[in-house]
Amino acid sequence: MRLVLTLIFFSFYGHSQSFAPEPGVPGSTAIHSDSSIIVEWASNLTVSRGYLDIAMPGLGFATYGTVQDAIGPADGISVLSLGDGGEVIIQLERPIFDGLGPDFAIFENGFIDHYMEFAFVEVSTNGVDFVRFVSTSEIPVSTQIDNFSTADCRMVNNLAGKYRQNYGTPFDLSELSDSSALNIMEVNYIRLIDVVGSIDPSYGSVDAYGNLINDPYPTPFESCGFDLDAIGLIHVQELGLSEQVKAVCIYPNPFTSSISIELAGEHTFRLIDLSGQLKGETRFIDKAILNTEDLMSGIYLCFVDDQQPIKIVKL
Repeated sequence: MRLVLTLIFFSFYGHSQSFAPEPGVPGSTAIHSDSSIIVEWASNLTVSRGYLDIAMPGLGFATYGTVQDAIGPADGISVLSLGDGGEVIIQLERPIFDGLGPDFAIFENGFIDHYMEFAFVEVSTNGVDFVRFVSTSEIPVSTQIDNFSTADCRMVNNLAGKYRQNYGTPFDLSELSDSSALNIMEVNYIRLIDVVGSIDPSYGSVDAYGNLINDPYPTPFESCGFDLDAIGLIHVQELGLSEQVKAVCIYPNPFTSSISIELAGEHTFRLIDLSGQLKGETRFIDKAILNTEDLMSGIYLCFVDDQQPIKIVKL
């Protein structure tokens, strides 16, 4: 929601600031809309609008923007407003997969740093079972943030809307690798659900730890709630790759003393750490077991022939 006259920056001294800072500051994870790592933009979505004010449903629903305003490259201007608790589902033309670093980025239209309207982010392989990224908000809830106030982006994680316009909030599918309901190597759907930022527990949304999330509320305007500008896709499967990835079975994940690889035919398997060092290699037919007792705990990349790497975790 963009109608703002005067801003008051809340100074939350004494509260933790655990996460990445704003764009341009060392340690920021913001991804600019011109970044070369974005290879494609989402272009197929459906929206279910939320209320202008969830506490006053008689006011009606958000109306600002259209679906067309949220497809294609981010421009910081044309947006689709979700309203209180509204949601949008994006069906990807080609699946995204878990690669090195973030796999996609969500762009909102906050016009200055720290003016944030949030949305939860969920992903799905089959369009039925959605898995939510673990969100965290450390923004104090003693005072309601309103349309004239900002907070501190260092106090939030895994919520879309963390960064100002033209800077996307990144999301890494590897964080969901332990979910049995999701294949992180084939994600076909992304769902965004507007965070209702009321500090009244009767209406407000909570993070993954049960903490109320404080963002501008109430905002009873046509452009209320999360404003979706665009979704930038970073790791997108090539045509035909999804069937190749499905055929590879690497287990268990996480692993401890060994990992097993199954794939019909003769193949080469390589295990590489995140610094690029080769930690194991074997040539196998149909199945192989690799001893990993000497490996340090951490994240590793599995390569089978020339397919895209698969992330696995050593406990």
